[in-house]
Amino acid sequence: VEAGQVDLARRLDSASNAIDACRNELKNCIWDLRSEALEESTMDAAIRKTLAKDVRGQQIDVRFSVPRERISDNTAHAILSAVRELAVNAMCHGGASHVSIAGCIEGDMLMFSVQDDGCGFDPLKAPGIADGHFGMQGIRERFAPFGGTLEIDSAPGKGTKATIRLKMGKANERDQSSNS
Repeated sequence: VEAGQVDLARRLDSASNAIDACRNELKNCIWDLRSEALEESTMDAAIRKTLAKDVRGQQIDVRFSVPRERISDNTAHAILSAVRELAVNAMCHGGASHVSIAGCIEGDMLMFSVQDDGCGFDPLKAPGIADGHFGMQGIRERFAPFGGTLEIDSAPGKGTKATIRLKMGKANERDQSSNS
């Protein structure tokens, strides 16, 4: 009887973990539908609001030097989603205690990065879609319509820096005439 109870307890624990994971995924899906962070007047504030529920004592530095009014809501949403994915990965999987997020416009390119002091990994050996991991591919697909690229610089024991570049243009910038 005791072995049966242990097996039942293990199965209940597994079911509880699965329900928690589903609940978190549902929250992320709902967030993806509409983020209140888009209402913030600066990207720094929007990023901080986006990450607020995920930060558990980690130090987060944000220096996103791109005026919010230069970015369309679709582009801002894509940026916030990528930052959330990358920062949460750094904190949860990489064990990072410090995450730095920076963004700027250089010429016709908007560039931003998420860098951490976590355990790092070998990008060439990272699990992908075939292994049930969709994060990096999801980021690449999210920025493809903006002509964006994702570059990962990481190594075991060295932390990780993810850099996203996208071309600024009509699709990425707000209509300046409507802001007058």
